[in-house]
Amino acid sequence: MKLRIGFLGLGARGIHHLRQFHRTLAAQSEAVALCGRAAANLRRAREAAPTARVFDDGAELIHSELDAVCIATPNFTHVPLALEALKAGKHLLLEQPCGITRAECHLLAKAAARTDRVVMLGHEPRYSPLCQHLKALVDAGEIGRPRMVWAREFRASCHPTSGDWGLDARRSGGLLVANSCSHFDLMNWWVGARPLRVTAFGGRTRLPGTAAAPPIHDHATVSFDYDSGTIGTLQVCQFAGNFLHEEMELGIVGEGGALQTRFSSREILLWKRGARVSEPAVIRPAASDSGAAGGLHAAFLAAVRDGKPPPTTVAACLDGTLLAIAAEESLQHGHTVEV
Repeated sequence: MKLRIGFLGLGARGIHHLRQFHRTLAAQSEAVALCGRAAANLRRAREAAPTARVFDDGAELIHSELDAVCIATPNFTHVPLALEALKAGKHLLLEQPCGITRAECHLLAKAAARTDRVVMLGHEPRYSPLCQHLKALVDAGEIGRPRMVWAREFRASCHPTSGDWGLDARRSGGLLVANSCSHFDLMNWWVGARPLRVTAFGGRTRLPGTAAAPPIHDHATVSFDYDSGTIGTLQVCQFAGNFLHEEMELGIVGEGGALQTRFSSREILLWKRGARVSEPAVIRPAASDSGAAGGLHAAFLAAVRDGKPPPTTVAACLDGTLLAIAAEESLQHGHTVEV
């Protein structure tokens, strides 16, 4: 039988999850229930799943006749809705972040540990062949012991456009929680260690032609360390434009070499210490069914079907959000924060 899934939140991420389950994986799953506030989003969702029942109330959808719930609602609603879904005995795919406060994150972690339902977080980059291949290279010792890890994302858009809630740090979690928890998660995963302390600096920029600076930070630099002795950095800017053709970039420097991603061309650059070549080796991981498009969703269905923990459990990904929350606290108050 197909897994019957209800979808709470029908913005860009919600529609993406809906199409993956209802179209790409239609032989195994179907959208049977929808709930969203924006009329345009609901219209797109109904076009993708015309037979799904539409609900005005999220709790009513959760307690309806379905097997699983996909939650991609505003950040401040994630944990309350997730707890309600688990209380109702539903399997759960929860979009990141897994909470906007430490208390929320730990509350969800405890609930996920107690239930026999699948609880999976939407950290989709972990399922990318590029990210998986880089992880395999690190684990195989290709660059030796990791000493530094970094992420950099310069966006072309001017400022956050997630609606009123996205511009309120009390509801979104702020720039580093809303925007960067997936970057932190990837770095934690690759390094294989727990973050300890973090310091962040940032600002709010009034651009020419705009009336005022945004109410939340729109650029930041973050430094943190791990219990393994590895250190990490993140740079993010939301008004960089097409700055020298910049793109999202992550990488690791180890005692025996370095790895760097090129997401736009789906390449990994590998430098080996002591190699008698001036240019890095270029690795192009082959696309596969475990890729980002569909990989997360196939993993969710396999976890429900086989009863095995999915790769992106709350326990596995919790530190990414906790690091983002601590970094945001440092950004707000100007001091080093323990994760």
